[in-house]
Amino acid sequence: MKRSFTLIGATTAGFAGVIVLHGPPSQAASIKHTSPTTTAAPANSGPAASPTTTAAPSAPVNGTAVGPQENYGYGQMSIKVTVTNNRIVDVSVNSIQALEAYSLQLEQQVVPMLKSEVLAAQGTRINSISGATYTSEAYAYSLQGALDKLHFK
Repeated sequence: MKRSFTLIGATTAGFAGVIVLHGPPSQAASIKHTSPTTTAAPANSGPAASPTTTAAPSAPVNGTAVGPQENYGYGQMSIKVTVTNNRIVDVSVNSIQALEAYSLQLEQQVVPMLKSEVLAAQGTRINSISGATYTSEAYAYSLQGALDKLHFK
């Protein structure tokens, strides 16, 4: 019985220590970026005093870029993406270096699934493939780097 109280006390103290060390989330994490501009008419202008929203004009994104070489537990990979008229139209592996034959075989099975997820999602918000989590994460990070180079989303 005394051991269980000791265990509970130690767990509580450890949890409290983690909370104290990490503190509240920073203000930068809670800032949201909004692109539309909102303007309001003067209050005494009559019935048309409702706010209007206008979106900032932006040029369509077109181009091809290669993401950074991402290290993961079983090798390195970089992803190449092609964007046409603000749509991801192609994603391919630019380079891949697997540490063992099994990893390369797994990647050959997983990469087509990840490509179809990216094309459907039109971004990096994709599901990781079970059994290939590190590969999926490296793929998404490299892809995001390539999309950042193109200033996509």
